Amino acid sequence: MVFVLFWANSACALEKVSLQLKWSHAYQFAGYYAAKELGYYQEAGLDVQIDPFQPGTNVVKEVVSGKADFGVGASGLLVARQDGEPIVVLATIFQHSPYVLIAHKYKDGQSIHDLSGKTILLRRLSDELAVYLKRENIRLQGLVGLNAGVDTVEQLMSGKVDAISGYISNEPYQLTSAGYPYELYTPRSAGIDVYGDNLFTSEREIKEHPERVALFRQASLRGWEYVIANPAKAAELVRKYDPQYATQKSEFEIPRINALIRADLVPVGYMNTDRWKHVVEIYQEAGALKADFDLSGFIYDSDPKKDLKWAYSGLTVITVIVLMTLAFLYYSVQLNRRLKYALERVNHLSQHDSLTGLPNRSLFADRLQRAILKARRDKRVLALLFIDLDHFKSINDNYGHLEGDEVLKAFASRITGCIRDSDSIGRIGGDEFVVLLEDLPHASGAMEVAKKIQASVSSSITANGSLISTTTSIGVALYPEDAHTDEELMKCADLAMYEAKQSGRNQIYFYSMAFSQKMKKF
Repeated sequence: MVFVLFWANSACALEKVSLQLKWSHAYQFAGYYAAKELGYYQEAGLDVQIDPFQPGTNVVKEVVSGKADFGVGASGLLVARQDGEPIVVLATIFQHSPYVLIAHKYKDGQSIHDLSGKTILLRRLSDELAVYLKRENIRLQGLVGLNAGVDTVEQLMSGKVDAISGYISNEPYQLTSAGYPYELYTPRSAGIDVYGDNLFTSEREIKEHPERVALFRQASLRGWEYVIANPAKAAELVRKYDPQYATQKSEFEIPRINALIRADLVPVGYMNTDRWKHVVEIYQEAGALKADFDLSGFIYDSDPKKDLKWAYSGLTVITVIVLMTLAFLYYSVQLNRRLKYALERVNHLSQHDSLTGLPNRSLFADRLQRAILKARRDKRVLALLFIDLDHFKSINDNYGHLEGDEVLKAFASRITGCIRDSDSIGRIGGDEFVVLLEDLPHASGAMEVAKKIQASVSSSITANGSLISTTTSIGVALYPEDAHTDEELMKCADLAMYEAKQSGRNQIYFYSMAFSQKMKKF
């Protein structure tokens, strides 16, 4: 069998495929460079050519025509799909759009409304910025499009325009390097949150080469995972493609790109239908999509079991076929049963905490994103509770880690018993838990649940014969009163919990923007 595998790997020539970027070589494509330079594509049986954007290049046309097999595009891919282009999004790399409005800073405390009556220069692919201006009721003296060869930074610094659209890691770096004072405005502050860079391909490629698509996707995501874990090494890879890429640029760019990817909340490449529906609504509000636009066929059907099979084998297509054939011949029924169980187990563990069985940070973040979209649509209130077990380190030190684990499991069980079946709970850290309360009739409902949890936890816990007393600090943030996005809501609840701890622990604190970001104690 070893001989057969060796023969298969040696005999299989690498398949040549190409990836068309939407811009010139830059850190925003670092994951693809990593996949190529570290051999991830080669392990998948692929010889990948990465092509930078050239003047006049239409990335969608390149992919649809077959000149390129894969491409990178913004959420504007929806418009191309509406126009009849048979493209399919494989993975979302940036959970948030990089596009922002940039204005000259002439005073402290200026806001987006100071742009009313001013001239703004918008680049292509920034429909969400137009919706942002519309929602904020900004009266425009002039709204101009970006022509080829126009230097937007020069236009702003020379005073020819009052504001420009920009890429969060590009124009701000240029302005910072020039010592030019500026102010950033993001559409996310108005609840406009669209996907950024997306990996896509054509329907033809998926139909004719489904295995190749799966292998390319997984190798690419593997490259991005490396970039997130090794930013300094990733910057060196970028310099191989762009020799002019400066160290100062990487130091400025890396944290801003990571904030768009949000690998701390969701797996790299993650996307869901509800978020895409939200993006559709934004583009419809901008007039770029028709009211009857249908998402069907636009989102890649990524079967987790299929992804695991192709992602982690590290084998070529022929090798996998050989393995599957041998498995069918010799171990058919038994192996298939075990494989099914193993894949289901791996899929479960990838989304749940191994100790308590609760949703982990990734799965909870998905639920929170969906809940906010639903609450925004239905105009409802939801609450996020950030819960921390007080003095947990001393429990581990005094009783041992086994007892500490028992306390955490009992803690999770008691919190679960205090919430409704329709609510969500997750464990996102060692002794940190979060609870999502949806469809609240009023904010006081969050306080009722928080007090119930506080009372339940205060009863002593028996762990391996030891009677352990516990208390908890709880921070509460409300949507839409305190925040409009999932990460902002999480941050507000975390800050409220921190204030509860600072005030002596065993406290419940609400976050309130109305009091200059101070905590309002109930």
